[in-house]
Amino acid sequence: MKLPIDLQFLRRPFERRTPPGSAPGTASKPDSEVGSRIQVVAFDPVDFEESEINDVDQVREYLGSYDVTWIHVHGLGNTEQLRQLADMFDLHPLVYEDILHPHQRAKAEEYGDYAFIVVRMVELHPHLDTRQLSMVVGDNFVLSIEEASSHDRLEPVRERLRKRIGRIRQMNSDYLSYALMDSVIDHYFPVVESFGDRLDALDDPLAAGYTHDIIPQIQKISSDLLTIRRNLLPHREAIRNMMGARFTRYTDNTTIFLRDADDHTSQLLDAIDSYRQICSDMRDFHFALTSQRANEVTKTLTIIATVFIPLSFIAGVYGMNFEDMPGLKWKWGYEFAWVLMICIATGMLAWFYNRGWFKG
Repeated sequence: MKLPIDLQFLRRPFERRTPPGSAPGTASKPDSEVGSRIQVVAFDPVDFEESEINDVDQVREYLGSYDVTWIHVHGLGNTEQLRQLADMFDLHPLVYEDILHPHQRAKAEEYGDYAFIVVRMVELHPHLDTRQLSMVVGDNFVLSIEEASSHDRLEPVRERLRKRIGRIRQMNSDYLSYALMDSVIDHYFPVVESFGDRLDALDDPLAAGYTHDIIPQIQKISSDLLTIRRNLLPHREAIRNMMGARFTRYTDNTTIFLRDADDHTSQLLDAIDSYRQICSDMRDFHFALTSQRANEVTKTLTIIATVFIPLSFIAGVYGMNFEDMPGLKWKWGYEFAWVLMICIATGMLAWFYNRGWFKG
């Protein structure tokens, strides 16, 4: 069956490219990814430098010259560069595998000298999609690897670094990773709020009874909200793991800000649950309205059929082919039959009216 146009949206399916039984740490290049682009932002409270590089070895020049170096890789297509970065920072094979398999749920793990964090970025252009952002957080660096995307969710953080907004230039790499995560989570708000606006726009037509194409739209909104919830819920678990005592990579100063990210995640989940409840209520209202309309039609047909039962009886009796029937040769018999049927129909309609059958 061909779906309506508004339901023909693309959503990338879960796809694992390594064959079953592969050794842990086996990684393969994503088929649809474009070539990688590497940006470096290095800073301390006084100095700041931003550039785009082609040679991975150039990263070493920044690592020892600034307090914090942020290496951002956009796109997973250049596996050679990613392999060089993994060797440079001595990444565990499982971390490298998770980076190249961008269908991971949000999580936070520690691997000795660094932490590995996965967050999922949401996009709506015009159809819902999610992208993975992987972060490796060390003592003086943050390595972030992002799936290719047309939207830059991290530009607000770069702008804060350029203009020295807030305390980000005075903080360490753990705070930078929090800022990146917080920017990703904040971008969920306009997406979730857009679904609320769409539901508000559907409310009036639904109440007016124009439900022909509204239910498929409501179902699509509910499905998209469920997708967002499934991607957002693990963020709360990851953030709370990062605030736990076993996670030593984050200082107390940064942990305080992680509470704010946790609060934002909870607010988003509450909003999503509310909107999904509204979707359910709107579907129930549609079904109740449809049932009411069916009852009205049934009631109308029942009234018509009930009125015509005695009329059909009278016409049937006087339509029988018997030669000797009373009134057949009466001069006013035809007129009397009409008056009788009209009186019966009028009387029944009056009785139905008094019984409240014509009331909504």
